[in-house]
Amino acid sequence: MYRTSLPPRAGNELLTIYPRLKEELQKGKNYIIWTYAQRFNYIESLVGELVQISKFKLKIPSKKTLGDTSWNEILRWWLDPIRSIKQPKSSQISNWHSYISQNFGYRFNWGLGSVIALAIDEAFGGKLVESSLENWSQTGLPWIVFWMKELIVWGTLDPVAAYLLAKVEDVTTRKQAEELAQTYYHYISERESEPNEYLNAVNIKNWVEQSFSSVERHLPTPKPANQINVNLLKDFSKAPSKNWRVVPVEIGDDIQWFDLAGFPLAICQKPEKWQSDFLNTYDFMLDAENRFVSSKIYV
Repeated sequence: MYRTSLPPRAGNELLTIYPRLKEELQKGKNYIIWTYAQRFNYIESLVGELVQISKFKLKIPSKKTLGDTSWNEILRWWLDPIRSIKQPKSSQISNWHSYISQNFGYRFNWGLGSVIALAIDEAFGGKLVESSLENWSQTGLPWIVFWMKELIVWGTLDPVAAYLLAKVEDVTTRKQAEELAQTYYHYISERESEPNEYLNAVNIKNWVEQSFSSVERHLPTPKPANQINVNLLKDFSKAPSKNWRVVPVEIGDDIQWFDLAGFPLAICQKPEKWQSDFLNTYDFMLDAENRFVSSKIYV
């Protein structure tokens, strides 16, 4: 229940459907060789499962602001606008974007994070372990699950395109990113035989760094401090590692630092000029031995 990061009622709902959800997620191993319709159907199915939980229930689209549409049609337009039959009128676009942000960018991605936390906890038997790209495969989840949040954020069915939009300053449109992504798939097909490994985040990250001389994203100003002093909430004396990837959770004037499995590891007072968007633009690493959190550009 604790790992779900949900109140008891919603946590019980998630735990009840978790085995089925995990089975659905595992079907995505061949995602990258599917048709666009198959890719969308996979994501649509997962959204449909998660919104059964009261905490993640989607709002019913308002005919007044969104027109005569369903959440499925809005999601299809966002992820695959070229092939989407339903299109918003020019006066509706901002309302569609708002619906996407509140329901998919927030509710669905929150639910997905809870499912991943359960998978991590299950994979490591509840032990406190360092979260890293290298141990993702131990969760039993395909790589597309790792990228699904980015697909929702950037509005594409192509994980490599989403990463390019996030990391490469000169890539500014989804069309441009999806075209460039094809170069990666040609490159990786000569090196990997398993479709799931095409989406291995280490492979994609290395290719982007090799292919683009300046791999940057538009970073917020000000930037987070390079080192943020914290107080530990766990005893790390017997932990196998002293370095842990963490995410900031703002609670009043404080920030609690959680690992990706949902454990609160440290706490500090919110730094001056702290911005909530840092969560989306930086990675944070807890150095338990020296009691500080360091920051670096996301992935």
